[in-house]
Amino acid sequence: MVGPRAMAVASMVVAAILARADGNPAAPKDGPAMKMLVCDACNAVMGWLAKDVKFLVETGKMWKPKDLRDRIGISCGDPMLPTGAMRDACGYLMADYNEGIARDVALRWTEGSEEFEEDIVPREFCEKLGVCKEGHKTLNHQISFAERKEKDLKWEKEQKAKDAKRKPKKKSKQDDEEEEEAEQPRRPRLASADDDSDSEDEMVTFRGGLMREEAPKQAAVGGGTSVAARCGSGGGGGTRPPGGMTMLGKVVAIADPRGSSRVIVCTLHPNERSGSDRSDNTVKETDTLLKAKPTDHRMPWILIQINDVTRGVLGLPGKLDPFKLWPIQMIGWKETSTLPLGRLKGQCLGRAGDLDAEERHALIEHQLDEHDVDFKDENLNEVEQIVIDADRNFPEEVAKRNDLRKKRIFTIDPATARDLDDAIHVDIDEERQEVEIGVHIADVGHFLKLGSLADKEAQFRTTSVYLIGRVLPMLPHALCNHLCSLNPNEPKLAFSAFFRLKIDTGELVEDPAPWFEKTAICSVCRLNYDEVQEVLDGKEIERPPVYGGYTWQHIYDDLFLLYDVCGKVRRGRFEGGALAISKQKMIFHTRESEDGIPTGYHLEHHSASHWIIEELMLLANRCVAKHLANSALNSSAVLRNHEAPDPKKAEKLSNLMKENLGLDWDAFDAGSIYKSCQAIYREYGSMLGLCVEMMAMRAGMKQAQYFVYNDDTDTRHFALDFEYYTHFTSPIRRYPDVMVHRVLNALLTGDEEGFQVEGFQVEDAALEQVAACNEKKAATRKCSEQLDRAVFCIFLRARKSWFYTVGTVLAFSQDSNKGDKDTITVYCSQLGKETKALLQAGSADLEQLGLFQDGVEDTLTLPESYRFCSRGLVELEWLPPDGVPGGRRRQCLQTLSCVPIVIIPTNTVPIDYSLFFVSPFHPQAERLSEQVPEVATRGFTWREAEVDGVEVVHDARAAAAASSAAEAVRPPPGLGGADD
Repeated sequence: MVGPRAMAVASMVVAAILARADGNPAAPKDGPAMKMLVCDACNAVMGWLAKDVKFLVETGKMWKPKDLRDRIGISCGDPMLPTGAMRDACGYLMADYNEGIARDVALRWTEGSEEFEEDIVPREFCEKLGVCKEGHKTLNHQISFAERKEKDLKWEKEQKAKDAKRKPKKKSKQDDEEEEEAEQPRRPRLASADDDSDSEDEMVTFRGGLMREEAPKQAAVGGGTSVAARCGSGGGGGTRPPGGMTMLGKVVAIADPRGSSRVIVCTLHPNERSGSDRSDNTVKETDTLLKAKPTDHRMPWILIQINDVTRGVLGLPGKLDPFKLWPIQMIGWKETSTLPLGRLKGQCLGRAGDLDAEERHALIEHQLDEHDVDFKDENLNEVEQIVIDADRNFPEEVAKRNDLRKKRIFTIDPATARDLDDAIHVDIDEERQEVEIGVHIADVGHFLKLGSLADKEAQFRTTSVYLIGRVLPMLPHALCNHLCSLNPNEPKLAFSAFFRLKIDTGELVEDPAPWFEKTAICSVCRLNYDEVQEVLDGKEIERPPVYGGYTWQHIYDDLFLLYDVCGKVRRGRFEGGALAISKQKMIFHTRESEDGIPTGYHLEHHSASHWIIEELMLLANRCVAKHLANSALNSSAVLRNHEAPDPKKAEKLSNLMKENLGLDWDAFDAGSIYKSCQAIYREYGSMLGLCVEMMAMRAGMKQAQYFVYNDDTDTRHFALDFEYYTHFTSPIRRYPDVMVHRVLNALLTGDEEGFQVEGFQVEDAALEQVAACNEKKAATRKCSEQLDRAVFCIFLRARKSWFYTVGTVLAFSQDSNKGDKDTITVYCSQLGKETKALLQAGSADLEQLGLFQDGVEDTLTLPESYRFCSRGLVELEWLPPDGVPGGRRRQCLQTLSCVPIVIIPTNTVPIDYSLFFVSPFHPQAERLSEQVPEVATRGFTWREAEVDGVEVVHDARAAAAASSAAEAVRPPPGLGGADD
């Protein structure tokens, strides 16, 4: 993509001329300086043009270099370039681009800016077009602008004459497609309210739309696709350079179309020509194209050719079901076409809102559908042989290891877990007042050899994918559920990390330092989190079986010892500067469901039973990471870091919290953020606390990443406040853990003669694998979020009721065009998602709003009117329903107000929900209000930040309050008033 620097260099040509023409004293006068500037700039212009058309020239889709030079009217030659001729040349060039940028650059250049003095024109581009860059050899203009224009017209006539001489060919379906495609309107690429962008400054559109990035060097399309673009100035949003000029970009070609072959989930519709009405979604006999509308609104519409295959599959001509989901693959996108072409790629997924269809939809959308296939026969055969060999060679292998089969080792996992990859033991040293902890991890790396068929498949998958009610495993079941799973009373091979903790403080003991061994273990008891929590709460449970000659009392004592020590470890970690973010997650109940649709849900609760295991796993991962980073094989060590938040965004949040809302907020480091959030929990309750934690996460905080250790990478994990961290404890479901096991094993088995490096990935192979792991981890996270959202909507539809809860007001947005797009952004902690609530007044038409209402016995009441009083205050006015006593009620919504909301599933594609405020007259309103402290219900008065030396000449809040009695409350749209 042509960036702002290249564009600005080209604009210097006009800048020089403008400066001289205006008689600016800062401009160089006639003579060597002026000629040198113009000549160098002219070279840059040709280099820029070459860069812009390189792809088109090489593919034969544009005129050849010589034709290009002739068309422009410039050729190599005399370095003494007449200024008047240069003006003509620049006028012609800039006519194809944009003169507004030139004015902006001229201003900066005349003010003495040296920003564009760097030579940025690549040599290969200049050589491709015959432009010489040696010394100060330049281009020479030979003909006037008028002559060039005449030459241009002559060239076009010659091309038309050549075309006319050609034999007319029979009109093909491709020609029909191009003609019909030319009539397509450009689809606006707008970011939805719930886009999952990591940053508010990331918005990339596909065709002629807005591109907005903080430091644009390359627009990313379809997973890193490089695009060529021309830039200019104009209206609209975007990054603004000095001088107030808005930068816009227009995509002219896709140079490296990576991701263009991916499958996109769409609904199918007739390709409506101008003036036609296809509201019934009927495809006619004469139609040649269909229009596929992606469920991801960031993607462009796709045209599909109607042929025998599509007719047979879709039953055309006839009506198309607008709710059916189809996998579509792009097959081409010409530079001259508004929309790309595509084809059907498989059978219908089902209707939007069906559980199976939504599950497949989420997998395809995030390119995880290849995980939802059975392992190949040759892969399963290899694993079967691995299991046979492992059983036969088990005694021999145990003899090489530390045999801990007699030790009291047990597991704590979710009740539904099938692959148990970690177990623990605790021994007390009364003399030293220490405990020895053993964290025993399934030794997957012992069975999964590098380069085997099972390993290659695991390298591709990199992770297990967790869906609603089932798992797509990284490893075949014979490995993950049988051979490697640490099931009770079954001897297993393990990779163990040992460390000692002080009983009184929970501090990690460094003498002896943590150590690691290959072991053989046999779990004596399997516990789940719910059972352990009930034990810690003093409740009686149905005791699970205990093996190995031990009793339930032994397990009981171990649990309370771990509870005591791990509690001190956790307390010390947070006091030392760690950060913990609480996020509620709905766990749907599907065990008793015949069709997979949830029968209920509960909120995931992070209890003591969870954090006991969490603290032990964190310690094991931390000890392994430090050992690897300080080892001789650290260049192959896979670690995990977490960068500090973006300073600008963190400062923006701090200003909002302290200056605008008057809250105590310190975001100096992870520990400060944690303490600030905890203070809000204590004073304002959990609803507001969860919301503020979410705001802290979104304020420039990035996702943690895997990386291969090197001296240039910051190894620190910001949230955990660890210098080194990795993943060692879940090799059954995460491939990076397998990579860590292999390097750690090489360190344990190495000797003075060196290490066996053939057992693990090194250098480029490790870097490539780590990049794939990061990509898949991000994809699985987004897939899970999409599926959770869809299943929640399916659950609401199935139970035929709406969802009432409490939401926190984040922001207000008033439609500057005085339309009906006023919104309030609300965060719902139970969903972990913020949503824009569209402000509407008057009676509610559920069908017009696209809301699902089949079998729902409830009433949606909208406010009678609403009014924006200030930047942080909106007033809603509610009327009582017919027959309900009482007068009007006014509801004030301020920033961070916790208020009752109702979530209603929509009858749309993709399946979604809408959010509305609950009328104070609704039966649910009082119940919900009781869940929130009054101080959290009020929210916070918005205060404009005071700036030293600035005098406040107008107080908007005071003015609004003074005029509130006289100001008319905003009427419902269409009912008359000042806005009509």
